[in-house]
Amino acid sequence: MINEIIKQDFNTRVQNMDINDAREKLVKKEDCNDKFHVVYVMGNTTICGAAKIIFQQANRLIEKGLKVTIVAYFRKPSWFNIECDYIQVPFTTKLSMCIPYCDLIIATYYTHIGECVKTKLAPVIYFEQGDFHLFCNDRLSKESKEFINLQFQLANDIFTVSNEADRLINSIFHREANVIHNGIDRNIFNNEIDVEVEDRYILMMGSDRLEFKGIQDIIAAYSIVKKQMPDLKLYWITPVSPSSNNDKVISQVFISPSQENIGKLYKNAEIFVNGSYYESFSLPVIEAMACGCPVITTDCIGVRDYVVNKENALITSHSPHEIADRIIDLAGDKVLQDKLMENGLETVKIFSWEFIIDKLYTYYCTKNKYETINLNKIEDWKIRVREEDFLVYEDYQKFIKILRTTTNGKVYVPFQYKITDEFSVVRWEEAAYREDAHSCAVEYSYTKTQGNQLDIKDNYTKYLYENIRTENYEDTIIWINSQPDIKEDMVYKRWVIYCLIKLKRFNESVKIINDVLDNVKHNHPDIYYLQLLIPDIFHDKSKREEIVRNINIYGDGIIFEEFIVDIISVTEKLVDGSNQKKGLNIMEETFDYAVRLYENKLYDEAIKSFMEFVEDNKDGDKEKIIEAYRKIYYSYYYKGMYDDCRLYCYMTFKYTLPRAEECCFIGYTYLQEKNYEDAAFWYELATTLDLPRNNEFPVVDKAAYTWKPFLQLCVCYYNMGKVKKSFEYNELAKSFNPTDKNILQNVEFFRKIGYETNELKYE
Repeated sequence: MINEIIKQDFNTRVQNMDINDAREKLVKKEDCNDKFHVVYVMGNTTICGAAKIIFQQANRLIEKGLKVTIVAYFRKPSWFNIECDYIQVPFTTKLSMCIPYCDLIIATYYTHIGECVKTKLAPVIYFEQGDFHLFCNDRLSKESKEFINLQFQLANDIFTVSNEADRLINSIFHREANVIHNGIDRNIFNNEIDVEVEDRYILMMGSDRLEFKGIQDIIAAYSIVKKQMPDLKLYWITPVSPSSNNDKVISQVFISPSQENIGKLYKNAEIFVNGSYYESFSLPVIEAMACGCPVITTDCIGVRDYVVNKENALITSHSPHEIADRIIDLAGDKVLQDKLMENGLETVKIFSWEFIIDKLYTYYCTKNKYETINLNKIEDWKIRVREEDFLVYEDYQKFIKILRTTTNGKVYVPFQYKITDEFSVVRWEEAAYREDAHSCAVEYSYTKTQGNQLDIKDNYTKYLYENIRTENYEDTIIWINSQPDIKEDMVYKRWVIYCLIKLKRFNESVKIINDVLDNVKHNHPDIYYLQLLIPDIFHDKSKREEIVRNINIYGDGIIFEEFIVDIISVTEKLVDGSNQKKGLNIMEETFDYAVRLYENKLYDEAIKSFMEFVEDNKDGDKEKIIEAYRKIYYSYYYKGMYDDCRLYCYMTFKYTLPRAEECCFIGYTYLQEKNYEDAAFWYELATTLDLPRNNEFPVVDKAAYTWKPFLQLCVCYYNMGKVKKSFEYNELAKSFNPTDKNILQNVEFFRKIGYETNELKYE
């Protein structure tokens, strides 16, 4: 859904492209404060190097004393510790609508440059980190090229992350860009001694959903390497689940690990391999160098600023055979490894954030000397709001700036009203106008203002709000339905639904809701929220989750005349409040739902639901959590994903010492892979564990503590060629379970090859 919204948004921008758009006119500031406000406008905050760099810049600029705000569509990410202010913008509106009053606006993708410029709030700088539009511009349509070129011309200034990116910007768009390289966090990415692992592995990073990352090239290369170096494994860091099944090749997959864990993986890797076809500045390559990891990389433009072939890294083509040759050569050459590592550590010194952020701060300071030119005087306006009416002072500043710069004749702002105990609503209303304006067009300033019902000019609205406030729901419905000019209006129809719900006339409300959702062009988030007030819908877990997901995507209905304000937090309060009342019942409901999915062999959905249960119940019943993890690792087993099986077996060790159930299951997964030595290790560990005392654990697999591991050790050692030891383990299994069919079949087999059974007992 989100991708479709973004695609539609881009297409709309191209269609509405105005060739008369021009770069802002700037003047020097009279007063230049060195503690200024920078706003980053972001489209993508998902796990990727580009987003990480922006978050790093924001955090470190705060340390310099600046105020920094990020404006983005998505909720504040949890994968990175963002210390600056963060504004989530509803998908139904433009990012620029929610830019606060500031001194500099940093557009982080070309699609946002024009809309940021149109705000006229502050000088707009474009931060180009490179993408398809830069590296494959010749493949774009004529319309897209024209749109992108216009955006580049509108930016007051451009900076980018490498000299090669600057060269491309100059040749394609005829603009010069300042070069400020990416920085690396030396607290995380360094070569200090860390916990070592036994595995020898090469490491790659990137999503295989992005072809330009070259992940399949590396996998193909590793398949060649493995034939010559079977003990060398391949580890993979990816921001999202792999789209293809490479279980037989990949040793371990790490999905969106923490920055600290990424640092550890670099440090313990024998080689880091980068297969990208293009990058502006390849962050993983420089991070690997900083961790003392030898690097093999393609010549993907973004490494040319710092990679010297055979000095601090090896450069390869995209050919899997050539990548494989480089891996084999480097893995067998300790002298070359040491050389690349030492030179790599020297290379990274100039890319520390301490150095980079000083350069960025100085650059921003030079741009902060200017502001957008004012076109109007405040005295020209008839203003109906006061400074103290605005909920925050910055909103008042933004409102005044819009009055000074807009060419429109009216300015509307959102007035906030508390009508019910459940939520507040906001209405777009006129806040200022100019009698001598050449245009009667409206400028919308998203600067929330506290409204007073007595000041509402529209009599219908005033009457409606008073009826709702006094809980006069029946009369409200009758009145709205008697007014032909308003009863089909979305605002009033929504209040009819609310009144019906308060009167517990749920069937009628559901009918109107379905009619609205089927026939209204733009989905109104408020309608989704009202659905949650209907008990039957709220208690349908899957439906409730779908509704909450939609509200999280759309956010406040800013594009509508009236809307519930802060609807995401209002929804969370509603759902969380219900959870608190139901307490453990919600968690039990989640667990039972997951079990039903598991029993119906819907393993992907079951895994997701069990993980939800674990996430919401971290400090709860540890036995229930262990049971959830058991269902997860069994689900992965049925999917044939043995590495993931073992991972979730290990997760149980966070809550208890290793138990025989998990040790036997880990052994069993290795047995399926014919890795008999590792399987034997885990089965032998199981034989050392005592059967729990009565009631120590609620559910116990007695076989795992008695005969099962001995029987499986019989299998392991027979396949390892140790027949006598295999026979002895079968005898031990028989001492615990003398009637088991498989054990007795083994007894007969060993008798035929000369091993006589005895009364061997296990002490």
